[in-house]
Amino acid sequence: MSEPKYTYWLKSGIYSGLQKVAVLLFGICSVLVLTRSLTKSDMGVWNLFLVYTGIIEIIRQSLIKNAVIKYINGNAVSEHPQILSAALYLNIAITFIIGILISIFIYPVSTLLQAPALTEVMYLFLPGLLLLIPFSHFEWTQNANADFRGIFWGYLSRQGISFLLIVAHLLLIGHITLTYLICYFDAGLLCGTLVSAIFARKFMHRQQKMQKEWLLKLWHFGKFVFGTNISSSIFRNTDQFVISSYLSTSAVALYGVCLRISNLVDVPSQVLGDILFPRTAKMMEDGNLEKVKYYYEKAVGSILAVAVPATLAIMFLPKLVITIIAGHNYLDAVPILQVTIFYGLFLPFIKQFGTIMDSIGAPKTNFFVITITAVCNIFICIYFTRHMGLVGAAYGTMTSYGICFIITQTILYRKLNINLLNVGKYLLRFYPEMLSVIEQRYFIKWKTR
Repeated sequence: MSEPKYTYWLKSGIYSGLQKVAVLLFGICSVLVLTRSLTKSDMGVWNLFLVYTGIIEIIRQSLIKNAVIKYINGNAVSEHPQILSAALYLNIAITFIIGILISIFIYPVSTLLQAPALTEVMYLFLPGLLLLIPFSHFEWTQNANADFRGIFWGYLSRQGISFLLIVAHLLLIGHITLTYLICYFDAGLLCGTLVSAIFARKFMHRQQKMQKEWLLKLWHFGKFVFGTNISSSIFRNTDQFVISSYLSTSAVALYGVCLRISNLVDVPSQVLGDILFPRTAKMMEDGNLEKVKYYYEKAVGSILAVAVPATLAIMFLPKLVITIIAGHNYLDAVPILQVTIFYGLFLPFIKQFGTIMDSIGAPKTNFFVITITAVCNIFICIYFTRHMGLVGAAYGTMTSYGICFIITQTILYRKLNINLLNVGKYLLRFYPEMLSVIEQRYFIKWKTR
């Protein structure tokens, strides 16, 4: 195996991986600090706020990001200013609509979720919502050009500044409220935007050349990705909404800690999804479906090679992990963690299915699959939660993921002849291949010095 074969994946993967790891590590560090500083009720409200902001970012990204990546990689450089201008105008319009919807509906939604404090927190987030316009535009532009360095530094600044402000507040004052938390969240977003601007400026064009044609192209491509990601967000967060409505925000705090830990195993899937989409989009332009099939099987196998050992470690040592991350007050979450960490193994298959469907121009298929399973998940989660309590939400979500896994693999087999045995083969090959890459890139060079 030659080193150049993996050059793209290594260079892209290093920065994309560092960005995802940094975000999750700061998230885990925040849990370490906040679970010991906030009441469980306030911690539950903060988890719900993060769910809502996550959905907001997904809405904006799904309507624009994948379309920008696809068209930047599939069109001449002369078309790039028009594509980026259309993306920016669409970004602004969508963000303002979201802001209006928050202002109107957050109070009744907070009442339904038994989380009245969520209303004030979401109102204080509105300035940060405006900052998301330039922050995301810079991110998507760099992503489309497969330049992940600036994205890493932007997110590191965003998450790092917020976390440092929280720590400084606790050291100087000793007690923190939800109001201060959201202010520090917005401050971090401002810093991240300024840093991203520095790295993204080389891809920016001085003249805005917005054309209605490109605006419509981005919208028509993005509308199915939008529907898919909304359904996916509902799929992934239904359990927390059901828990808040049927149990309490304190129960959300327990469940949220488990999801944060489980998300650590999902990092490789997020990293390879960012790298895989531009690559498969180019393969699709060349009509090379066999290569797309290879990338899917290779990506999922590589992700599982990292995820499986981590999952097993957490499953066998849940008390130790919970104690370190959240403290003894959260040990009630141990049985929940053992379920959430297990169903995370379905995510690489499902996430990369979405990436492949979007890149081969079949976002409608992805939309229908995720939407149907998301709707089913609502009823499944409600049923399990009402009959089994907090752990029932985890079992309900795991059941839904199992159903989605079967559907997606059936479609991939029919469209691309995806073979799960090949996934297992790439999983086993991952370890010697990575060892060989490390030896070639570092040990051999070190010995020749």
